[in-house]
Amino acid sequence: MYTVLAETEFRSSHSLRLIDGGQEPPHEHLWRITAAVHCRQLDAVQMGMDFYELKALLEECIRPFVGRRLEQQEAFSAINPTAESVARVIYDRLAPKLPPSQTLAWTEVTEAPGCRVRYRPD
Repeated sequence: MYTVLAETEFRSSHSLRLIDGGQEPPHEHLWRITAAVHCRQLDAVQMGMDFYELKALLEECIRPFVGRRLEQQEAFSAINPTAESVARVIYDRLAPKLPPSQTLAWTEVTEAPGCRVRYRPD
């Protein structure tokens, strides 16, 4: 089994709803996104998945969030736009775009240097 990883990043802001019902001030992040795809076999040119193809799919998934407030986007209308939620939303958007011979293993979101979360379904 091979695991192919691709990364991209985007800038957007969010304002989390707090446990006490308050709202934190809006603030911006440079979100770094990594996707890991398991490939059971190699193609005719001996690749599990082309890095550029995976990165293009990943960028297609994040396009609606670039430069925008996350909590104002439909994907986050019912959930708090935490790094955990961002990782899952991107996973859920990317997984169905992959060919049947490839499986999305996980997505990882880095919200700030040294602060990241990885999502994989159980």
